[in-house]
This record gives sequence, structure tokens and C-alpha cells, in this order.
Amino acid sequence: MKLDCRRCSQTDKIEKGCEHDSPIPGAWKLKDWEFQRCPLKLVTRKSLEYVLAYIYYSNGYLPNPGGWMEQPQKLLSALEIIERELETIRQSKYDKQGA
Repeated sequence: MKLDCRRCSQTDKIEKGCEHDSPIPGAWKLKDWEFQRCPLKLVTRKSLEYVLAYIYYSNGYLPNPGGWMEQPQKLLSALEIIERELETIRQSKYDKQGA
């Protein structure tokens, strides 16, 4: 699902929790978690930057000059966290296919 704020009407924005919590219980669900706010409002700009950096990293590009030892520790930690989460998702999908 691609989230695009421009496609939401005013009613959608209220129901999906754009500016305030949604009046609909469990408006957004992700596994066992329920959210009352639009995911775009829950993800910070910095988090999005790390996700974009991960996409480039996974294609062989680092955001700063030099090798991985010249990258900021925060970036390296974020890339590790993203990779672990993706591995958890991959493993979950594999387990479901094998069941």
C-alpha cells in the first residue's frame, strides 16, 4: 500500500487519523499492533531518511564519502536495526510458507 496524503479527502483524513487520532478503533493494523494515527504521522523525517539510506546501501551506495568505517555510528546502527527487522519479516514469511 502506498500512502499519499494528496489522495485523502477531508473525511479520509479524519477517519485515518491524519491530524488527530482516528475515531475508528483499530483504524490501522500491523500484526498485533493497532494505531489510531496515519503511519505517515508516526514515522519521523529522520526515520524516513534512514530507510532511504538503507535502500541506497542495499544497492551498494553509502551516503557519506569513504567506506563503512567513515559512516556515522548512528547511521550504521539504523542500518543494522532495519536489516534485523527485514530479516524478521522474511523469516516470518518463510515460516508461513513452510507451514
